[in-house]
Amino acid sequence: MKHPDLREEVARVAKQLTGSGLVTGTSGNVSARTPEGDILVTPSGIDYEVLKPEDVVLVETGGRVREGDLEPSSETPMHTGIYRARADVGAVVHTHSTYATTLACLGWPIPPVHYMLTTLSEDGRIPLAPYTTYGTEELAGYVSEALGASRNACLLQNHGTITVGKNPEEAFSRTVVLEEMAEIYYKTSIAGEPVLLSAKEVEEVAAKISGYGQTRPLPTENEG
Repeated sequence: MKHPDLREEVARVAKQLTGSGLVTGTSGNVSARTPEGDILVTPSGIDYEVLKPEDVVLVETGGRVREGDLEPSSETPMHTGIYRARADVGAVVHTHSTYATTLACLGWPIPPVHYMLTTLSEDGRIPLAPYTTYGTEELAGYVSEALGASRNACLLQNHGTITVGKNPEEAFSRTVVLEEMAEIYYKTSIAGEPVLLSAKEVEEVAAKISGYGQTRPLPTENEG
């Protein structure tokens, strides 16, 4: 079995989606790109609570199964389409999370209502990919166009969400942020008219937040 560590991460993130309430049952899917350029993707119709690393299916970017006894996710064309369009993407997470999918069913993209949106998109906006039937190359094209060259998230009209990252854990963490931002935007829209950040404010916070977090200092000459 190729890539056991990456398979374990894909399976673990799929279980995290269920545990966090972002998906139920067999909805949603997770994938990761291997060093060789193939794709590890969750199988179709398997409850993530019982998913094992060996259940994860290895497919080519064209969708042909290379390793696995189960059928890959029905959304495999969407995943492989994103990888073909974005060489920087190492993992994809797709969900039907409640608030983000509610916005998608309303036909609402997310405007720059909160500064944390800049972790998902430099302009603080989350676009809405047009609706088409799931599991199609047409949907893959719409999603790739919505993500563009640098966005890390988008909504799928009347369907759900997509987030991308360098690995499954990062894509999952962005799904969590996306759902939180969707909930904030939905609730503020019900309460009144949300106050949006200006383009200048978004630009300033995007530059600042890009360096946010802990960095490990380089060892001194006296340290190993």
